[in-house]
Amino acid sequence: MQKSLKKHLYKFIPALLLCLSFLFLSGTETKNSAFFAEQEVLILWTTPISAQEAEIHLSALCSDLIISEHSDDFSICKNTAGPVPSSVLSALNASPHIRVAELSSVATLWSSPETASHFNGQWAFHNTGDYIYYINDIPIQRTSTPDVDINLPEAYAYLEEHPATHEVTVAVIDTGVDILHPALSNHIWINRNEIPDNGMDDDRNGYVDDCYGWDFYNNDNTVCHYVTTTHGQTNANPEDNDNHGTHCAGIIAATGDVFGVAGGINIRILPLKIHGGLKNSGSVSQAIKAIKYAQAAGAKICNLSWGTTVYSEILETVMRESDMLFVVAAGNSGGNNNSTPLYPASYSLDNMISVAYVTQSGTLASDSNYGVSTVDIAAPGQDIYSTTVGGEYHYLSGTSMAAPVVSGVAALLYAVTDAPYPQTVKEVLLQTLKPLESLEGFIRYPGIVDAAAALSAAEHIASDTIAPTLSADTSFEESSLLVSVTAEDLGGSGLRVVRFALGALDAAYFRNGTLGNPVERSTITFHRSGTYTFYAADYAGNETTLVYAIPDDTVPPELSAVYTENPDGTFTVTVSATDGESGLKRLRYLSGTHGEQHFLSAGTDLPTDSVCTFIADSEQRYTICATDYRGNKTLTYLDVKKVPAEQLYLNTLERTLQIGETYQLLPLLLPYTATDYLFFTVNDETLLHASADGLLTALAPGSASVTVSTTGGLVKECIIHIQEPSS
Repeated sequence: MQKSLKKHLYKFIPALLLCLSFLFLSGTETKNSAFFAEQEVLILWTTPISAQEAEIHLSALCSDLIISEHSDDFSICKNTAGPVPSSVLSALNASPHIRVAELSSVATLWSSPETASHFNGQWAFHNTGDYIYYINDIPIQRTSTPDVDINLPEAYAYLEEHPATHEVTVAVIDTGVDILHPALSNHIWINRNEIPDNGMDDDRNGYVDDCYGWDFYNNDNTVCHYVTTTHGQTNANPEDNDNHGTHCAGIIAATGDVFGVAGGINIRILPLKIHGGLKNSGSVSQAIKAIKYAQAAGAKICNLSWGTTVYSEILETVMRESDMLFVVAAGNSGGNNNSTPLYPASYSLDNMISVAYVTQSGTLASDSNYGVSTVDIAAPGQDIYSTTVGGEYHYLSGTSMAAPVVSGVAALLYAVTDAPYPQTVKEVLLQTLKPLESLEGFIRYPGIVDAAAALSAAEHIASDTIAPTLSADTSFEESSLLVSVTAEDLGGSGLRVVRFALGALDAAYFRNGTLGNPVERSTITFHRSGTYTFYAADYAGNETTLVYAIPDDTVPPELSAVYTENPDGTFTVTVSATDGESGLKRLRYLSGTHGEQHFLSAGTDLPTDSVCTFIADSEQRYTICATDYRGNKTLTYLDVKKVPAEQLYLNTLERTLQIGETYQLLPLLLPYTATDYLFFTVNDETLLHASADGLLTALAPGSASVTVSTTGGLVKECIIHIQEPSS
């Protein structure tokens, strides 16, 4: 075993050293940015759209960007004209269709390979003060500081009395994972909705035959790369080294020649490969897709033993909107993440833990990154013996190894707690640490994770079994349907995501909140009615849906019209139009008899006030059309013609008024349809004033006569006696 182990290691060491040298020896963030500017632009759209729609939007903004991959609300674009100018990124980010557009960046593995040999103990779990380390088959006894460990035996003693009852899935986003390794094969996640090797996407998640995860680096389902032959063809390239991810997976879940932190519970490793090739290179774009995959698959913990010097807003957004607990390696450059941040370790997220690593003596490793406000906690990471590809075992060191130690302890907490959520699990892990004075002033919580203490405090982890509540209400604003959505989480974990989609759907459609249109404001504007489903999820994984029928405005406007004759022989037409729902959009009239279609491009516009008028020059028919903002129309026809009055009556022929008093003189014309114009004339305007509509006002003492006449020649007279006001 030793010979094959050393032979395999000699191939493994150069690959990882090359990988690490890319970030730490190539220089600045600017160089990394320039390199990836020629490769990829990442776009997070405001809503999920088709690839065709995305291409249409991009062509109007930058014709040099070509979409290479697209899924829902995320696009990876290649630039065909070299580096992307900052003006293009500014234009992309200014588009109302785009949430964030940014350059991709390198994602580098945080690990330092060490001499590989057989190791008959794992000091990180139980440290008695010395341990055996093999070099070229020669056992060497090394000293260490007693009790610099995570108290794993004590943790499993606790589990004997408090059994772990929940299955926990941990996503390892890294290189691939050897799913056939005897220490891991019983702990690999299985996609029960996918039929193996039938060449079909059975669960319709966009990935064909993804039975055990996905390889985003090679864009296939080969989550580990070793020589396998079918019909004389090699299926995978063994030079695409997957030791790093397999090693991390073993630290979390192995059961065999080595024991993973959570190997004794019902744990599942979800392999999601984003690094590959001889240099184990990877990219943030693939990491984003992998996180969204893990979220949809229901993973509770996400182990990220890699990082980049380039800030990604999209990566941060996708992580923040997840209900997974992210355990992230702080980096192996020996630098201060406060002043030179590495991502994602330097994000400030409630659902993320950034991890440094310590040696067997309990001191911060010389190459471990630190940061009193950016690195949360530490864990053992020196000379960690774990699984590698081909059923073998290797030593590796680094924050890459420390992060899965914390992931494993977090998995133990998830296994013994009903409906926990990331914030409270994180809090327990940080508050129950094993303090180390040597870490004070270097990290936020100076100590290493303590599995036994964390489990003993598991009863204090807040649970949330209450699904969020959803309600909706519809109103109208011109042509838009406004739906006010109220979402609340009463269980304590907090509202994580609210989304919606067209149709009557169940919660499974939204794939743990990764599908659907995001509800970013309390009021959503729709332009079509129909049945929609609203979805809400909290950070404990509780989901709720609301199937809601958005009603349309199907009631046409109310419309009426009358007319009167003017002294000059024209007519004043008075139109009354109202709409109680979406509102009146347009009011038009045409001379003659017309149908609705004529008013699309013709007609004289009237004000959309409740009452308006227009002048008809001659006797004829008019068609009036009222249209609301949802397209409902009402037509009315008005025949304008002169109807001579045959009789004229007044409501009084004689009346006494006091000075300052008013009286409304009301003429009555018969027939009632008469259109004659009425004239009011006063014989002495110093005594009495008459308005155009017959309102009389007494001005001075005396008697005055009011003559009412029509355009047809009818005349009536009324006498008004005006007195001084009585005392």
